[in-house]
Amino acid sequence: METHRTERGADRVKQLVESAAELFLEQGYDAVSIDMVISRSGGSRRNVYDHFGGKEGLFIEAVTRLCADISAPLELLEIPKTGEFDTALTSFACSVLGIVLQPQALALHRLMASKGHQFPRLAQAIWFGGPENATRILASWIEPKQTDGQFRADISAFDLAEQFLSMLVMAPQLRGLVGIDRKPPDKAAIERLSEAAVKTFLQGAITSEAKDRG
Repeated sequence: METHRTERGADRVKQLVESAAELFLEQGYDAVSIDMVISRSGGSRRNVYDHFGGKEGLFIEAVTRLCADISAPLELLEIPKTGEFDTALTSFACSVLGIVLQPQALALHRLMASKGHQFPRLAQAIWFGGPENATRILASWIEPKQTDGQFRADISAFDLAEQFLSMLVMAPQLRGLVGIDRKPPDKAAIERLSEAAVKTFLQGAITSEAKDRG
């Protein structure tokens, strides 16, 4: 009996958090009230205050879980260590765009652009779990190529990675954020954007000696 009650309580909390996440993404932090969350999820104000201390705590929990869900695919990203540079980078780029241009990721970006200053720890968690993580994955792929003289070494691997990701993501992400693009790009568009970024990047990153060898 106690186990059943505990499971029901956990389900109720899960429903509260999921409903809150949906509402915060749809309407923003300021427009959402606790009563709106309860109306969508069920439960009571007491549930919210007992588990989260109020709207702010519920927001932090909802966004933390959203960030974990959206960032999870980034943890699995790998760049092949052998083969052609352009093939490896294009595969990585397509995966990154597929993650950052999904509607939920764009909605979270909008939300934290407006509220990150109010919740700085949350903003940091999102940054390090998303953009920073992708940059470090790419930098770790670039570093050995700098060591063996294939990539220029006068710019750090991290800075090169950050420049590539900025070039890749900025325009399509901004179009999605402001509503110019109403739906995510299809596979062909993602491949085209990725290939263009890779070609441009490699022109500046590969050393002249490596180009001559190629």
